[in-house]
Amino acid sequence: MTKGMKNNAHAIDALFALHDQFGSYPDGVIRIPRRIPGTAFFPGGYGLWNTQPNELLPPMPVGGVKVVGHNFDSETGFHRSFHHAGENLKSATWRNLLTFLKQVGIPPERCFFTNAYVGLRAGDRAMGAFPGARDPDFVCWCRNFLLEQLRLIQPRLILTLGVHVPGFLASLSPELKSAWSGVTRLRVLDERGVALVYPSTFSGVLRPAAVVALTHPAYRRLNVKSRRYGNLQGDAAEQALVRDALTRVGNGETKERLGSISVSLSEQYPE
Repeated sequence: MTKGMKNNAHAIDALFALHDQFGSYPDGVIRIPRRIPGTAFFPGGYGLWNTQPNELLPPMPVGGVKVVGHNFDSETGFHRSFHHAGENLKSATWRNLLTFLKQVGIPPERCFFTNAYVGLRAGDRAMGAFPGARDPDFVCWCRNFLLEQLRLIQPRLILTLGVHVPGFLASLSPELKSAWSGVTRLRVLDERGVALVYPSTFSGVLRPAAVVALTHPAYRRLNVKSRRYGNLQGDAAEQALVRDALTRVGNGETKERLGSISVSLSEQYPE
C-alpha cells in the first residue's frame, strides 16, 4: 500500500482492525499474514471489485450486495494470489460468479466479497470442511465478525455460496434460523421453498435484507442442475431466485437502486 493510500482512511480498515484482534487460531488454521493488494475476497484481500495495487481503494458498496463464501483459501493458495497481486479471476469460482452476476444484472462494484471464516487452511488443500468449524469459540467469533461486516455494509441482498454458509449464517437472523438451521443441502432448502428468505433481519442492520442460497461457483456446472425454484430448474432457478430477491427489496433497476440506502459510516465507525 502506498503512502497516499495510508493517509486516506477507508471503511475497510475498521474491519481489518477487528480482524487483527483475533488471538489464537484453532488447529489446521493459520492467520492471514498480509493483505492481497489486488481483487480478492475478504479477508485475504479487500473484498472490493477492481482493486488495484498502489491505487486508492474503491468505495465500500454500502446498501449493495454481500457475497459470502466459505473460507478464503489454503496457505499455498494465498501465497500464490499474493505473488500475483490478486486472485485468479479466470478461476472457476471467479469466472462463474462474475458470469452469474452479469446474468442477473448485479454490477460487481456493488458487491462486497467476503467469507464466513477467517484464516487460511494450513498446507495446500483448499476444499472440504473447514478445520476451524470444529472449534466452537472460533465459530462464535467468526459469526460475530460477519455480523460486524453486515453492520458496516448494510446490504439489501446477501448471496451465500455453497452448502456450508447457510447454516453458519442462520444463527444471526431469526428468520434464517427458522428456515435454515441444521440444513446441510441446498436441495432441502429448495424442497422447503426457503432458498430465498425475505425479510431477513440482523441486529444493527437498518433494513431487512433478502438472502439467497446459491450453488458454489467453483462447482456450478456440476451442482446447479439439481436446483429447483417454482417450475424452474438448474441455472434458470438460481437466476429467478436472485431476480425475485431484488424485486422484493425494491430493486427493479439494480444498478441505480442498489445504493439506495444512505448510511453514515463515520457515525458507525468514528475515528
